[in-house]
Amino acid sequence: MNSTADGSDDVLRLAPASGVAARRLVILLHGVGSSGADLMPLAQAWRGALPGTAFVAPDAPQPFDLGNGRQWFSIAGVTEENRPARVAAALPALAELIETERQRAGVAPADVALVGFSQGSIMALHLAMTDPERCGAVVAFAGRIAAPVATPDGAGRRPPVLMVGGAADSIMPPAVVQAAAAHFRSAGFAVEEHLLRGVPHTITAAGAQLGLSFLERVLPSA
Repeated sequence: MNSTADGSDDVLRLAPASGVAARRLVILLHGVGSSGADLMPLAQAWRGALPGTAFVAPDAPQPFDLGNGRQWFSIAGVTEENRPARVAAALPALAELIETERQRAGVAPADVALVGFSQGSIMALHLAMTDPERCGAVVAFAGRIAAPVATPDGAGRRPPVLMVGGAADSIMPPAVVQAAAAHFRSAGFAVEEHLLRGVPHTITAAGAQLGLSFLERVLPSA
């Protein structure tokens, strides 16, 4: 495990299976109360199919204030009204992390994919909405948006977005997944959306395969 530049967060890194310099970078963003290590099995599962891709799985900057693990923003007392401000306040740290890891890997912003679960998906989706040229693709497992946010008029590139939700997810129910997908489409993003029957708040093997297939299509020569 390696420390980021400021020494406050830990980042797990997995080099490309090809053994040469990375051509693409996948940044895995975990859910609340979790850690980067919890998403590393995705990197291990995908690595062989994406041989030119490096993977990083950072711990979120803040300790989870309701238990063990880490958080991108606090959910203590969170409401529909105050969630957007909390997400907005957390975005600069995520943007800085992405830039640090992108430069470390030596790839272009268009060659960076953000893959999130739950709160990590919220962060990835809001980053793509507000700063779309910072990444080349987004995979959001069990994700939503805190509130519709306008994408800058001058943005020249809008990354394709994959949303994978569970039809039996009580934490991120289908309605919020569908609402997020609809907002991205209205803002000119290409969106692929899947609701998996009987799936609760988790990433299943079927969901992971959807994520891999999407990245194979949108990150050529990955």
